[in-house]
Amino acid sequence: MSVEPEAVPRAAVALSPAGAVAGAVRAPASKSVTNRLLPIAALARGTSTLLAPLESDDSRAMRDAVCLLGAQVLADPEPDGTPRWHVTGTSGALRGVAGPLDAGLSGTSMRFLAALAPLADGPVTVDGEPPLRRRPVGPLTAALAQLGASVHDDDGYPPVTSAGGGLVGGDVTIDVRDSSQFATAVLLAAPYAREGVTVRLAGEAAVAYIVLTVEAMRAWGAQVTDLADGWRVTAGTGYRARSVEVEYDASAAVHLFSLAAATGGTVTVTNVPSRTSQPDAAVVDLLAAMGCRTARDGDRLSVTGPERLRPLDADLSAHPDQITTLAALAAITSGTSHLSGVGVARHHETDRLAALATELGKLGVRVVEEPDGLVIEGGAAAGPARLATHDDHRLAMAFAAIGAAVGGVVVEEPWCVTKTYPGFWRDAAALGVHWEEEP
Repeated sequence: MSVEPEAVPRAAVALSPAGAVAGAVRAPASKSVTNRLLPIAALARGTSTLLAPLESDDSRAMRDAVCLLGAQVLADPEPDGTPRWHVTGTSGALRGVAGPLDAGLSGTSMRFLAALAPLADGPVTVDGEPPLRRRPVGPLTAALAQLGASVHDDDGYPPVTSAGGGLVGGDVTIDVRDSSQFATAVLLAAPYAREGVTVRLAGEAAVAYIVLTVEAMRAWGAQVTDLADGWRVTAGTGYRARSVEVEYDASAAVHLFSLAAATGGTVTVTNVPSRTSQPDAAVVDLLAAMGCRTARDGDRLSVTGPERLRPLDADLSAHPDQITTLAALAAITSGTSHLSGVGVARHHETDRLAALATELGKLGVRVVEEPDGLVIEGGAAAGPARLATHDDHRLAMAFAAIGAAVGGVVVEEPWCVTKTYPGFWRDAAALGVHWEEEP
């Protein structure tokens, strides 16, 4: 991963309000798309090209892991410096690995690799940094075992070890209450099972992320049939190599738009396609419900914040990652917001609901935790306060919006944004956000 040194702070950052932000920036490439296309290309027949993939901690973990499993990834940037990866696939013939695959802090990498591991010709263990071992994986390993894999975990958590030898296939119902990634992981590996695989869901989940996976699988040659209650993957089709450009990261763009929402400024993201399957693209509508104005000119999407944000009452089950952003904005509204449908956020990088309640409370904001959401009384947010990021990239980016609007905010460990958006603090500064590293 190549990151400009000045892009990533090396100490806590102190933010100071500087009025309305303004400017245009390009959002990074999608983490969700990059980390789906890498395993697909690694399994595919032939050499694929990924243009403008995301270069971050999460995507690097996935890239390094698929290479250990037998794929080859050649980094060959465009003349203008745009990242370009040539991925030579394995035709589904993955190899065993002597040591554990290191997923770092990436839940997507850990779960997707755990599903690929049974396709190898020998043992594969998937592990990561200590915080990753708090991310649940039990429903996934149970589903893989039901499909014929020899696999086990540590009482429902990583590390996950597979003996290899392949997947048999069959019908499986997956409990996705803790993560839609359990179903996505099985689907990604399913074209290489010896028999067809039918996946059904139990529990509520952000199904749009599974649909994003299915669309990618079809585009790369897999035969996936929609069922009334799931999907059927035909055996023996596999993936075929392609050359594709990775689209923008809708989740990262929301963090940029939130800077405008918080300060009454205008932020334009220059690479937002008119059509995307990323569910977080719809969060712009929630910003509009809070009083923001939006405007589109081709791929340029602009969000202008209001003089005063309105509170929000919303079910975020389709956008669980954005509980951080919307909760931060709710803290500076003029009323009480009720954000629900995100119990799954308790099992992300940290328990995001508990972390938000704790950190927003440092600003004098009253936050009530509910099992699947938060009730936030806006209007009282004030510094000084040191906000802990809990090693969570989305908390760090969400707190930047508060700091741009409220004086005296210090964000600790801001470098955790390298997980998905290494250039966030640089781009925030380019838009007019004032921050400086503490001595």
